[in-house]
Amino acid sequence: MKITLPLFLLLFNVTYKEIKSIVIQNRITYSNLYTTSIEKKKVIEKAQLEIKTILIDQIIPNWYGTKWSFEGHTEIPKSGNIACGYFVSTTLRDAGFKLNRYKLAQLNPLEEAKIMSCGETITTIKNSSLTELKKHFLTLKDGIYFIGLDFHVGYILKEQQNVYIIHSNYINKQGVVKENIEKSKAASSSTYYIVPISNNQKLIKKWILNQSLN
Repeated sequence: MKITLPLFLLLFNVTYKEIKSIVIQNRITYSNLYTTSIEKKKVIEKAQLEIKTILIDQIIPNWYGTKWSFEGHTEIPKSGNIACGYFVSTTLRDAGFKLNRYKLAQLNPLEEAKIMSCGETITTIKNSSLTELKKHFLTLKDGIYFIGLDFHVGYILKEQQNVYIIHSNYINKQGVVKENIEKSKAASSSTYYIVPISNNQKLIKKWILNQSLN
């Protein structure tokens, strides 16, 4: 049986509120397809690409330039301030994941990684240089990942031979940026906790079925 799946299109001249509305509509479509289809694995695989597209091309770009503060928790891109944990939890929520953004943002990096993993293995790397960290990601599939550091969290985007950290940067209160991992001062840490987002089928299934993460 051939099934037709939605794929989030690149949208221009639409508001952030409209993007979030389209995300909800697409997630509901995936949920209906998953429930009725005999090709559930195919639905999940398509949804993995959907999540990456939603986050990287639609949700996150709206947040670039939003300033950092330790207690920042704005829900509106480029208005107010956003701490690193709230940046992750808010963008995941706006990408259609069912979660309490306050509770998730207030967890320490390891506990946040556990929530994201949905029971899958958390990769822990210790005493690694940024060059070595990049080499690790180059062995992984293209996609978006959660990364927890000693006292910081964000996303990693791996695209072919490029590895970026996307985070609310506390250095000089710069705020939300996308940086080459090797050039990011804030990316230095004694320990890293890494969890796939777009390549985590258990997490994607929770997105499809609107199941709570926390």
